[in-house]
Amino acid sequence: MCQQAWSRLVRSSFRKNYTFPENASHNWFPGHMQKGLKSMQRKMADVDCVLEVHDARIPFSGRNLAFKDVVGGARPHILILNKSDLIPESDQRAIRKESMARSPHISKVLFTNCKMRDCEQTANIIPSISKLVGSEDRWHRVDKPDSTVLVVGIPNTGKSTLINKLRGVHLKIGGKPAPVGARPGFTKSVGERIRVSDRPLVYLLDTPGISVPYIKNMHTGMNLAICATIKDDLVGITSVADYLLWMLNSHENFSYVSHMGLEGPEDEGTIMLAKAGAKLGLFRAFKDVSQGSATKRIPDLPTAAYRFLQGFRTGVYGRVNLEDRKSVV
Repeated sequence: MCQQAWSRLVRSSFRKNYTFPENASHNWFPGHMQKGLKSMQRKMADVDCVLEVHDARIPFSGRNLAFKDVVGGARPHILILNKSDLIPESDQRAIRKESMARSPHISKVLFTNCKMRDCEQTANIIPSISKLVGSEDRWHRVDKPDSTVLVVGIPNTGKSTLINKLRGVHLKIGGKPAPVGARPGFTKSVGERIRVSDRPLVYLLDTPGISVPYIKNMHTGMNLAICATIKDDLVGITSVADYLLWMLNSHENFSYVSHMGLEGPEDEGTIMLAKAGAKLGLFRAFKDVSQGSATKRIPDLPTAAYRFLQGFRTGVYGRVNLEDRKSVV
């Protein structure tokens, strides 16, 4: 069936709106994050600039505005929108303008792709820091020639990866002094200063991911979950997959069909995952007590859901700006 026929199917019979379960949780604020905020406050006397790293696919969802109060709005503040290779490039100008309008304390907005070998805006981070710090009154560190930069942001946006990238670019040193984890919440505390540049002399401080303490809008919460800034098991991986399925179908993005081994688009997450699991050979075995000790196999829905979400998270479904639903392509 062609794209046009699938589009007609979705428009005529698929879900138009998304209904959340009554027991859906708004509160995902692990204890170590509150501890991390206090640790940041203790470090601020030695900080000259703040780098806030966020996911470009959700430029406004989940940005913790408490950072401004905790880390001091008077210091230069650069917003790094990472994973920019996963959003339409044409959206960057509008996102930059809206970001600075919502947060007037931000000095600069840069779009980066830390996985790209030669990312122009990643290379512009250190010069931007040097220029902004050089124009500030450094009364708190007037006798020190170096600059210390605090790296903040919600979980799993690439803070540690960015630190390692800058170290490699400016010092030509390999290795990973800032530990990187595949799951949100890997960094638990503010670490020691990491030198990332000699000319100018710049040190970065990695910090634990700090989520917003309360998510009032469940669509915002699901956007955060889709981008893996919240642990899948806190929300329910099959629930996140169902929401992503609804979002992709609503905007006629059917790239998931081939990725999941399907014959066409599906409206219900559980049915889609079951069909995909059977087609891809993703099964789990269990004992059927009605058949004595016999073992049965059924599609492994969580494993299929993980594959489905990874398709989005790695760009298989194209460039997607979740803040602008019309841009899903």
